Amino acid sequence: MKWYSRIARLALVVSLLWAVAPRSVVAQEGDPVYIVQPGDTLFGIARQFGITVEALQAANPTVNAKALPIGQPLFIPGFDEFSGTLSVHLLEPGESLASLARRYGLRRETLIRLNRILNPDQLYINQPVILIDRAETTAIAAGESVELEAGRSMLALAAAHNANPWAVAAANELEQPGAVPPGVRLAFPGGETPLKALPVAIRDLRLWPLPAQQGRTLVIQVVTRAPAQLSGALGEWPLNFVADPVVPNTYYALHGIYRLAEPNLYPLNVRVIDEAGRAAALVQSLPVRAGQYGTDPPLTVPPETLDPANILPEFERVRAIVTQVTPEKLWSGKFLLPSVGVIRSRFGSLRSYNGGPYDSFHGGTDFSGGEDRPITAPAAGIVRLAENLTVRGGATIIDHGWGVFTGYWHQSQILVKVGDRVEPGQVIGYNGATGRVTGPHLHWEVWVNGFQVDPLEWTEVAFP
Repeated sequence: MKWYSRIARLALVVSLLWAVAPRSVVAQEGDPVYIVQPGDTLFGIARQFGITVEALQAANPTVNAKALPIGQPLFIPGFDEFSGTLSVHLLEPGESLASLARRYGLRRETLIRLNRILNPDQLYINQPVILIDRAETTAIAAGESVELEAGRSMLALAAAHNANPWAVAAANELEQPGAVPPGVRLAFPGGETPLKALPVAIRDLRLWPLPAQQGRTLVIQVVTRAPAQLSGALGEWPLNFVADPVVPNTYYALHGIYRLAEPNLYPLNVRVIDEAGRAAALVQSLPVRAGQYGTDPPLTVPPETLDPANILPEFERVRAIVTQVTPEKLWSGKFLLPSVGVIRSRFGSLRSYNGGPYDSFHGGTDFSGGEDRPITAPAAGIVRLAENLTVRGGATIIDHGWGVFTGYWHQSQILVKVGDRVEPGQVIGYNGATGRVTGPHLHWEVWVNGFQVDPLEWTEVAFP
């Protein structure tokens, strides 16, 4: 009787919607559905599928928008030519429409129509891609992709991988297996990694946390098939890769996204040179989103701390330190808070000094407390600066390795010296009111690959 109840329910939906909704949004037998996932909202679902909330509600009038039950099927209007269950996949680094089609048993043309894609060659990392559970080709749930080298046939390549050449041809939708040109990447079922469209030298590439945002830290992890040299860039910003000391052929680049970077698509370029000197590269766009930051009230500070003659040389001195990359990783796990004081001001808020424009941002997190309040190291590291400066006052910079540094400004006392190794929880100084301040406090900064990022993120996320 399931078919009967299904038809009866659809008939009720149609009768209820006939007077209040256009015919195009009325749910029909066979219309595609989406299964509600944890954390879903009607607004979020509508946004994923490029439709309005009103159209989604009209197609599902019995659904309570304020309490969506997990597992509830929702009719998705606007996809009349398809039937089945829809899902959304966030495009991973190195994935393409062709690799997704092979992985999920769909045709590339189906994905283009399903997602209304105008330029299939301009996909970006973390882009939502709509999938549907219809098997049109042989799906490859896990596998390996290999680039066909010059002078080698597809049949020989299949034989080298102990694979049936006709199965490989079918999986890659090849009409003429004997006429595959060099450089084409072929999918092989089986293997140990999810199928992607990565260069041969790269086994896997991952980015996290996503989405990338202004003032946050981005981790780029690359796993190669053999020892290699890595370099790269995100937009105009160079990336510095370091080798994992434990896991072979695994490399990391940690990058701080500039707080005032324009929200936009930036090309991520990862280049690999293997031990034989062969080069490979992956270029794919990564969206950078705006961060959610506030605006501080206007501040009045000592005029000499705003003098460019003091600001610029001091900034260059600090920058010369925090742009270095120590290949040894010294920290472990999440950072500790450097103070027990109440947070007075957060990272990223726009600031105006002495009646000037709001043309700068707060580069760290401020903690309250007088000159008797100790400052403690949040993680292990090596002291690279410990002295009094004009703008930053009593200042300490700690190198935690891999291009990660922390700074402590406005101290009344500095208890460490350059070259000292500090451990988590060690007292390194005391709060103060030196430099550009309105009162005693600790200003704490975290720098990653030469850019300030939200320090509190490092107390919440265990970066590698």
